[in-house]
Amino acid sequence: MNTMFLYFAYGSNMNPARMAKRCPGAIDLGGAVLRNHRVAERLYADIDFVEGAETEGVLYVITEEHLRKLDRYEGYPSVYRRIWVDVEFEDCIYQAITYEMAWQTKVARDRIKYPEEYRLLCSNGARVHNIKNNFTKKRKVTK
Repeated sequence: MNTMFLYFAYGSNMNPARMAKRCPGAIDLGGAVLRNHRVAERLYADIDFVEGAETEGVLYVITEEHLRKLDRYEGYPSVYRRIWVDVEFEDCIYQAITYEMAWQTKVARDRIKYPEEYRLLCSNGARVHNIKNNFTKKRKVTK
């Protein structure tokens, strides 16, 4: 019997086409919220603990095989570490797996902007799921 997990995606894996390619058969449950975390731009999406912040993402049901594939895609354990988080989905709290950059990756990639292709993947995923889009380009304000 294959063990099932809940997986919280907040970056490019919110995009249904990307997730279908990486983890065929994963079940997209829809938008969910990770409290006390915010998305950080470090070449690719990352999360940081910030009291009172929230990150919207997508909750999936995945298998052990999917988890192993995600580990490879995310560079676990050296680039990203796998963590358990409490996410809010349909007014209930569930424990889910997500990925956070390892400390050395956070330092090495700090303030490096997203590649445009990655930004579009993430932005489209947020749009499809009707959740907050942290991936639109910031416009410079001129006076």
